[in-house]
Amino acid sequence: MTRRELGGPPTLVAPALGALDLPTAPPVTRAAAAAVVRPKLPAIALLCFGILLTVGPIVGGLFSKVAAGKQMIDQFQPYMTEDTLARYDHDIAILRNGAAGVDTVYKRQHLAPGRFPGLDTFRAQSAAIDNRSQSLLQQVEASRADYEKVAAIGGFDRIPFLIVISGAVAVYGGCVLRFGARRRSRSTALLVVAVAAAVAAYPFISHFQRGATAGRHMLSGLSPVMTATQVRQLQEDFIVLVTADGELDTTFRAVPQTGSAGRQIHTFVHEWPPLSADFASLVGTINDNLDNYLALQDLDTLTNGVGVSGLESFPWILVGIGATIATLSLAALPRRRKEDR
Repeated sequence: MTRRELGGPPTLVAPALGALDLPTAPPVTRAAAAAVVRPKLPAIALLCFGILLTVGPIVGGLFSKVAAGKQMIDQFQPYMTEDTLARYDHDIAILRNGAAGVDTVYKRQHLAPGRFPGLDTFRAQSAAIDNRSQSLLQQVEASRADYEKVAAIGGFDRIPFLIVISGAVAVYGGCVLRFGARRRSRSTALLVVAVAAAVAAYPFISHFQRGATAGRHMLSGLSPVMTATQVRQLQEDFIVLVTADGELDTTFRAVPQTGSAGRQIHTFVHEWPPLSADFASLVGTINDNLDNYLALQDLDTLTNGVGVSGLESFPWILVGIGATIATLSLAALPRRRKEDR
């Protein structure tokens, strides 16, 4: 369409545009944020397991049993050396030769029974005393290799503390992972896993695995020795020997003692003070450790219900404790979960 101005050239005029009808833009939407989920069951299980580990050793008397076992190991140490066992073997030979010398003099001098009652008893019981002494020495010597492996366990008496500490850390971890601030979850789980790893690694680092098996063998080997009946018999034998030495060193001096028999009796009397000290020390140590032996034996019978040795299974129990604590702590970590639309 054109329009002419007065006195000017014609101009074009555009028609008016109508209003645009645009479609409505769709609303801007964002993906839903992932919700943080705290696994309830693993955290509660970790908490309960930690309480069990903390209270169990105390209620079960594990501290006293392990301490008693360690005390027995320490007190037997002087008697488990090659030099000490050789000295005891020499002592027994002196007793044996002394008894043979007395018997020879008795026969040579035609001594009537009753003149020296202490020596009469010594002659009658010397063979049995010798057999018991040799048997005792052989049993102790046979247990020496196992004893050395048990003694080599590092920190044996600290095992209950290790279990209780791991339990306390598990309780702490369970509380934080279930009820504490989320920002502390990862560091807490790492702490619990580190302690669990230490518990699981302890049997291998401390040689507990090897020593536990040896401990069971040692208990079995010493079982005939570590009894109240055995101690009473050894004490009675000692009284017989003391009485015999007293008569040999006093009234029996009037009896002629010549030749090898005289030398054997002289050696017996001369060596009696250190020999008697050795004998009394060993018998006293056995007597003092009867309860400690029973406590160590109790540790070995803890798992009798499942048909395995308590000492031999103990290292694997520690490994299981460590693995369980670590698994539960990692499972209790908060994690994100997509929400359903």
